[in-house]
Amino acid sequence: MTELAARLDLTRPADGLLDVAVGAMPWHAARLLGVVAAPLSQNAADAPTESHIRGADLVVAYEASAHRPMRVDALWRAVAPAAGDKFLAAADLIVSVRTDLLDSRPELAVQSVLPACEIVRLTARDPIAGAALPHPENAPAAFGLENGAGCLLFRPPGQSLSYAEMVHPADFQRDELHCGAAESREVRVVHQLFSTSLEKGVILRARVRGIFVPRADDARIAAECYAAFASANPPLGT
Repeated sequence: MTELAARLDLTRPADGLLDVAVGAMPWHAARLLGVVAAPLSQNAADAPTESHIRGADLVVAYEASAHRPMRVDALWRAVAPAAGDKFLAAADLIVSVRTDLLDSRPELAVQSVLPACEIVRLTARDPIAGAALPHPENAPAAFGLENGAGCLLFRPPGQSLSYAEMVHPADFQRDELHCGAAESREVRVVHQLFSTSLEKGVILRARVRGIFVPRADDARIAAECYAAFASANPPLGT
């Protein structure tokens, strides 16, 4: 079994998983599965009100404030492959929001940043083949429910592995892809979540998974993993 190692700065949840390593292979340039909710922005520090480790789970809570009228609960989980699985390592993020207001519009996204020389999006018509995406510098692209699955495959330069990130189809709303300078090949994917209003006493929850797969046949493996993720039972809570 390939070990997945990473660290989290709980005061900067937007950075997500840092110093990622898959087995002996470091992914130092990657920042994966970060939680962005105002003011949990890229530059804001926000100390959690609760945090604990439970088995393979890290559970963190950020209470509502005057600037963020909703509580954010995040659970990062290391996922080991079972017998027959073709992925090498995976991490889940389950994020929940709740509020004491009678009505509000939650603004929350999950983001990842990593270098990629190729990007492939799974399509609804032929998910195994996928659709290669351009890598335009400083030209963000957006993808919604109408044109494919919420699963992107990234092929970093100089790596023997690929990384796929997927939003559960019950939670998928909109993805944005931001590409940096061609020299760095840095890509930032932002999953915009929760398009409905949030009422007092209601909990909204979404699931995002990141998987590491061998570069050979990576699109087919990602499609199989997405199908398994889509059919998995919903989490009972954080």
